[in-house]
Amino acid sequence: MQLTESLDFQRAFRRVDSDKRDDAWLDVVGYRDYKRELSENIRALQAKVQRSNQYSTDPPFVIDLPKRGFMLRPGIVPAIDDRIVYQSIVDMLTPHFTSESSVYSNRLAGSDTDQMFVQGVELWLAFQNKVEEYCQSYRYVVETDVTAYFDHINHDLLLSRITDLFGTSVDKDVLKDAKIILRRLWGRWNIGYLKNFGIPQLNDASSFMGNLFLDELDKWLMARNIVSLRYVDDIRIFVDSEALARKYLADLIVKMREMGLYVASGKTSIRPTQAVLGGLTQGRRQVREIEADIDSADPNRMERAARNLGDFFRQLVSDPQEFDDRLFRFCVNRFKRLHVTGLGLSTSREVIAEVLQRLSSMPESTNYFVDYLSLFVDDESVQLTVMDFLEGPYNIYPWQEMQLLELLIRLDLSPKARLRAIQYSSGIGSRNWHPACKSRAYILRGKIGTYADRRDVRSGYDREDREDVRRSIVVAVQEMRPDERNHFYKTIAEGSRGVKQLVDYVQSLARPTYHYFNPPSPYEIDPQTHDSDDLYDLGSEYFM
Repeated sequence: MQLTESLDFQRAFRRVDSDKRDDAWLDVVGYRDYKRELSENIRALQAKVQRSNQYSTDPPFVIDLPKRGFMLRPGIVPAIDDRIVYQSIVDMLTPHFTSESSVYSNRLAGSDTDQMFVQGVELWLAFQNKVEEYCQSYRYVVETDVTAYFDHINHDLLLSRITDLFGTSVDKDVLKDAKIILRRLWGRWNIGYLKNFGIPQLNDASSFMGNLFLDELDKWLMARNIVSLRYVDDIRIFVDSEALARKYLADLIVKMREMGLYVASGKTSIRPTQAVLGGLTQGRRQVREIEADIDSADPNRMERAARNLGDFFRQLVSDPQEFDDRLFRFCVNRFKRLHVTGLGLSTSREVIAEVLQRLSSMPESTNYFVDYLSLFVDDESVQLTVMDFLEGPYNIYPWQEMQLLELLIRLDLSPKARLRAIQYSSGIGSRNWHPACKSRAYILRGKIGTYADRRDVRSGYDREDREDVRRSIVVAVQEMRPDERNHFYKTIAEGSRGVKQLVDYVQSLARPTYHYFNPPSPYEIDPQTHDSDDLYDLGSEYFM
């Protein structure tokens, strides 16, 4: 059997399309041009995969993401062709794998949905509930997680794990070809610049592979009758004595070292379970009640959710010592869902103020903040505060700058904010801008600028050597004079399959479109039928 016969590229694209919300580097049209010509693109992929030994991968998009504590992690977004192939190989493997019962992250949702995993909120709450149950049965808990987990995954060991797990359930030749392509993909993505190490985060295919890699550790713990739980790389071990806790931690460190992994010493502790129980209860009851009321789609219960969410939010931000960034993100996201229903509006000014204030202290949460602020398209105070931040000393993360430029594209800028935004976006040549920021700046200038600005943007096409930046220029000049724009499009359309498809897509639009943010549906949100940027399905990364 050939590998192409075992891969479902159509389904893989649907899953990639539903997963794109978490991309570290946002595609300018969200793959809509690719989707429009999906049959042609799939035929090209089938031809590539048939020659597994010659499969050529494209360079990924790379941007560092800020983490809590102002650390950085690599954000890798594979090119769309490679990403579909990657996802299709994973989809081929998923029917033959089930995580151990101790694993609560990235549990498969089943074959009847384009969502690969069960909702992250549901799994996180289940994990917390199980931790609480074990804390009531044992005296001590070992808490630890893995340092730079995805960055340290060894390709050889992961491929060996794939052979162990699927060697008897997947056709031998198909599995061999799949592993050849996987090695080529991971090698091209080159996480951390170390050969044969690391896979990209923030996509479902890699989340599945991460579970495969740690499956040996899960089985090792179970074989020793060690009571443990895992959520992504967050590990808990439960025992009845401190001495046994120390022994199990030492054994775990040695085992992980054999796998090329290391515990995060700053996040490792042995604590009495009674001390852990107090922290577990923070916010959990409120989150559960608010979730249930919002998901009910009952107007009375949703009004109650809005009141309770407002009280919960005020309590959260009133005490800096008890502040929890995960709960803060939860509140912001749920305020977004309620806002489009007309609920919780009285709290909006408080939430906006708190979100804007935390742009400098919580840069890692900017994407959540941007989606909430995008609801206030005419609010000049939001626009000017964002411009102040972009022009200020704390604008040091390209990923955050890209997100805030995307926010400005979504908003209806006031004359004062528009002038500052044009001046800012016109300065792309004055310093070493990251390509992701440059792309958004081109689009922003094309949307809000004059005909002279758009001509200047167009002239940048030949100066840019990256196709992703050139794609943004195609989008940015939609409102040029039609004869100029169409002549420009005609001259560049033969440059590559991707550029031609983008040009065809942009020309098919009924009106100029510069962004694709759609507020969530007021009540039931179905990601399979609504083209919305709602964060209803908060995945594992939300909680890490």
